[in-house]
Amino acid sequence: MKSIFVRAFALILAAMVVVPATGQNPATIGTDKSVNHQADQTPDFKGFNEYEDFRGMVKSSGTLLKLDSTLGYDFNQYFGVFTGVPLYFASDSGSAPGQTRVHDAGAGDAYFGVDVYAPNRIVNFGSTLTVSAPTGSVSKGFSPGAATVDWNNRFRRTFNRLTPFVAAGVGNTVPDSELVTRDFISLGTVSHFEEGAEFQLAKPVYLGGSAFQIVPFGKQQVFNRFDRATPRDDNGGQGNAATPPVSGSETTGNDLTREHGFDAWLGFEPTRIVRLELGYSRSITFALNSFSFNVGLNVGKLLRSQAH
Repeated sequence: MKSIFVRAFALILAAMVVVPATGQNPATIGTDKSVNHQADQTPDFKGFNEYEDFRGMVKSSGTLLKLDSTLGYDFNQYFGVFTGVPLYFASDSGSAPGQTRVHDAGAGDAYFGVDVYAPNRIVNFGSTLTVSAPTGSVSKGFSPGAATVDWNNRFRRTFNRLTPFVAAGVGNTVPDSELVTRDFISLGTVSHFEEGAEFQLAKPVYLGGSAFQIVPFGKQQVFNRFDRATPRDDNGGQGNAATPPVSGSETTGNDLTREHGFDAWLGFEPTRIVRLELGYSRSITFALNSFSFNVGLNVGKLLRSQAH
């Protein structure tokens, strides 16, 4: 497995060097990166941008809402930086005997990141490095109490209405995906992969699906954002409920975050300012289902259009 991991990232590093050399005008491949459903196309302007994403996830253990505000600056069509902080609203199901439903709200970890874009006629490549500071509440499950780093890389190509994509990343935490806001936060080296495609049903409507894999290396620490979850054992087992530990607690073990499954989503993007998505995610590893929604607003583009 480690040899596969090394070869995959060797290919990514090679692409980062080769692909920019044959770049093209970004106007031919996309617009602002925010309210594009894969959030990885090159920007069509230079300057400040601001994005708002409101996401929700519902599963048997509870409901989790996330409001993510991001302020960024694009220096050109190849390079940009961003910073932001998420707000979480968590509510466990309270279905266990004698348990009171618990509601928690608070800020998560502040983050800073760098985006690199490499538009190309063969494949569009984007790379994002994100660093988070431990500013959120550990007791509420909104922070692991330590700095985290994630490096994610995306390859994307459009064929008429069909757009296949592949993503591969590595870091010391399991990141949220574009579709799913995870009900736990972790510490420990992991690699994450996603392979899928989107199909444009009509000009504003698209349908997508993907498979995902989380591959941990060494010991993991896992914090749950809900109260009713059953802890996993310290030997890397999955406990009775095959879920992370209770909110405010911490469990250490091997393979705690190993997972694979698939996602499906239906999106509506009437303009490059607003995006709406409904999604379904199935964890094959834990036999769990979750439903999600995502509302995105490109505030920067909205303000620029009003100014014009």
